[in-house]
Amino acid sequence: MIVLVKINHPRYTFHPPQGLLYIADSLRKSGYDVKIFHINPNEVTDSVIAEIVGLKPLYVGCSVFTGEMMRSYARLCREIKSSSQIPIVWGNAHPSMLPEDCLKEDYIDFVVIGEGEITSVELADSLQKGTPQLKDIRGLGFTDDSGNIIINPRRPFIQNLDDYKPAWDLINIEKYLTGFHESKKALPVSTSRGCPFDCGFCYNREFNKCQWRAHSADYIVSMVTELQEKYPIDGIITTDDNFFVNKKRAFEIVEKLGLPYYCETRANYFDENFADDLHRTKGRGILLGLESGSERILKFINKKITVQDSINAVSVVSKYPNIWISGSFIVAFPTETEEECKETMSLIVHLLDIKKEMSFTLGYFLPYPGSNLYHIAIEKGFVPPKRTEDWEDIDRWASKSQITWVNWISSEKTVKLRKSIILLSSTYHSPSRGIFKNYVKRKILSLDVDGWGISVLICIFIDQRFHIIQVYQIIKGLVNRIVH
Repeated sequence: MIVLVKINHPRYTFHPPQGLLYIADSLRKSGYDVKIFHINPNEVTDSVIAEIVGLKPLYVGCSVFTGEMMRSYARLCREIKSSSQIPIVWGNAHPSMLPEDCLKEDYIDFVVIGEGEITSVELADSLQKGTPQLKDIRGLGFTDDSGNIIINPRRPFIQNLDDYKPAWDLINIEKYLTGFHESKKALPVSTSRGCPFDCGFCYNREFNKCQWRAHSADYIVSMVTELQEKYPIDGIITTDDNFFVNKKRAFEIVEKLGLPYYCETRANYFDENFADDLHRTKGRGILLGLESGSERILKFINKKITVQDSINAVSVVSKYPNIWISGSFIVAFPTETEEECKETMSLIVHLLDIKKEMSFTLGYFLPYPGSNLYHIAIEKGFVPPKRTEDWEDIDRWASKSQITWVNWISSEKTVKLRKSIILLSSTYHSPSRGIFKNYVKRKILSLDVDGWGISVLICIFIDQRFHIIQVYQIIKGLVNRIVH
């Protein structure tokens, strides 16, 4: 028996633990029983830990991405180690980027670097024998009997992904069927790995070496069709970093499935024909990594798009009202100035003028280990956490860590700015909120979102609840404004 664990924020557990499903398939092909625990932090309880220990697994494998619930992983692993001798294995992006740091923790015995399908089997085989030959396992990190950290050579990438199939039967698929637009039960699926681009803020450069590999179209169509025979799937959400790297293959998949779909892709792919193909094949949701409204920043982060590419993509999609488009932006890149951030805000407003139903996500730059900008952030003042679990503070959606690599914005302000942008986008197509549009727009364009007025609107329309401390802060700010 081998236990695999994925811990997600409660808001994001609708995505299946697809990496673990592939590893489970590989382990089962080699004769091992596998049990997956896909849980949220509140479910890291004494009873769950006792259940895992009671299974007496050969090892417990944890899938860990930088910043995601890492304190919960640490607690889980410490508790397992406190009551058993079960080996703990960490895999996925974070231990792949910082294997030595992970192995310094007393609750981590092994790290898997890169893809885990083959390494996980070879580790299991080695532990099963009782006289493990760990140095022969590529892609494995461990501490030897003398206390030395050993990092074996990396394993080559899997070239034919069709050799592996997610072990869907190990999870309750209906738990992961989610709605978007007209789809009520869309299934998130992974059709490829990696991305051929080398954006400076992305872990892809080190983890995937900017290599893109994909399942064949027939494989994905067959897999989804088979699942449709058992479950009421009426749409798909592709979780690929870039679904349209090979446009012919991608359109072949969605044409044969005939289901509404949501995907992530790039702004510079768009022209009239591409937008028309999206509409024709039931593309209903598109996420674009637009990142910045500053040409200098786009070049600095090696995004390989221009501001005009972003404008063009939204313009051609605006002709198709049933295609929802979302833009992802990042602020506070190393070397970015306040004026360049204002250029990003100007682009957001301009895109809303083109397509009023557009939505946006915005977060501050995260110095992911392995990214091109990681060491630049350190040079500019970022201090990496000393403990592995404290990397949880590197969180795009919260304000747990402070922005130390630029001095003109705080993490708290980026959260307020994000909520203000959500508020602005809602005013463009809401008659009841339209009265606030110009006010919110003016505040965003000037980055002046710390005042009580914006706070009140966010409390009412975005947070949708008043907290005593928020009310106190708003009143205090209003009194100070009147007094001064």
